[in-house]
Amino acid sequence: MALAVAEQLVTPRFDWRARRADGAPLRGVMECANHAGVVRELHRQGLAVISIARAALDAKPVARATPGDRSLSARFKRDEVLSLCTQLSVMMKTGVSLVEGLETYAAQTPSKEAAAVINRIRDDVCEGEDLSTAMAKWPRVFPAVMIALLKAAEATGMLDQMLARISKDLAKQRKFTKQVKGAMAYPGIMLFVAVTAVAIIMTFVLPKFKPLFAAQGDRLPMLTRVLMAIADSLHAHWMIWIATIAAVVIGSVLWSRSTPGRLALDWARLNVPVIRTMFLQLYTVRFAGTMGVLLAAGVSLLDVIRILRTVTGNALYKQLWDELEDRVNRGQDMSTAFLNSPLVPRPVSAMINAGERSGRLSETLDYAAQFAEDELDSAIKAATSLIEPIMILGMGVVVGGIAAAMLLPIFGLSKAIHS
Repeated sequence: MALAVAEQLVTPRFDWRARRADGAPLRGVMECANHAGVVRELHRQGLAVISIARAALDAKPVARATPGDRSLSARFKRDEVLSLCTQLSVMMKTGVSLVEGLETYAAQTPSKEAAAVINRIRDDVCEGEDLSTAMAKWPRVFPAVMIALLKAAEATGMLDQMLARISKDLAKQRKFTKQVKGAMAYPGIMLFVAVTAVAIIMTFVLPKFKPLFAAQGDRLPMLTRVLMAIADSLHAHWMIWIATIAAVVIGSVLWSRSTPGRLALDWARLNVPVIRTMFLQLYTVRFAGTMGVLLAAGVSLLDVIRILRTVTGNALYKQLWDELEDRVNRGQDMSTAFLNSPLVPRPVSAMINAGERSGRLSETLDYAAQFAEDELDSAIKAATSLIEPIMILGMGVVVGGIAAAMLLPIFGLSKAIHS
């Protein structure tokens, strides 16, 4: 018991790295109650924060997530995060305390899982933890960019304003994600309809013509014989076909979740002609908007880069973030990394270059994100307009081929009768 009390009385120590106004790097160790206090002190000294970490001797082991916590995280919907930020922002602006706001939201939300998580966060806040620290214990619920923004807001005392900004950014991300999913769902639905129609024709319609085709023997066209063999196989061995299709679907899902599968899908998103521009602009919206918000909030560059690695959600961007981190560590400009990367649209990299040279990088990144949003809207419309005729053409070829295989023998039989 005495040891626990003594541990509470010891002031935590933080290793920090920063830059002076003339660009000279500095580093040191500071005793402070929390992370936010170190940020405030370094800013008071006129230093630009690069990184802050708990000193090795003071670092506390991270508690391992229990199966129950993982279950709660999995059932906590992203829409609940947006709703939480919006309502907390409004309540805090009207004078409601943070703890009371959390209690109110937990009491009124219809989701039992969300209420359980929010109550756990409220308990941590009541025990003296910052909101960002309490939410950081739920990484599958609250994104890293949100935690970083909350830490910056707690250092400046602008938590309600930052919550409003986070809710606005989350709403925009949800909008564009739904747009992209909607554009990709359309061809998927058309493909499903086409496969179902072909399966019905091959299984139930084509076998009806078998007695008629049998009279022609070897005179049947090759296309008809192939389709009849497939139809007979579907009719006689339908269980094997179903098991094979199920195995292919399950195998494809498991492969897409493996490292090689994810890399292949990430490569396809940025290289397939019809969808390349759409995904390129989507990733640009994500990293430019996030980077602008974080820099404006005073988050250190290295922390920003660490968060960007998770925001883009594509493994091909790893090289860009590695180069960017290396240049920041060496005190070099960032814009060169963007200018040299094929994953950043040229207009956006030019804006970043201009913003860095003028000292208005965060503001310029907001403009770049808005530009990419407009381009994303155009790319989604273009992709949808191109995918539709491609799918219709493909369906026409398949259905037309089956119709030809059924009609050609009939025409041949009719010609033989008239002869």
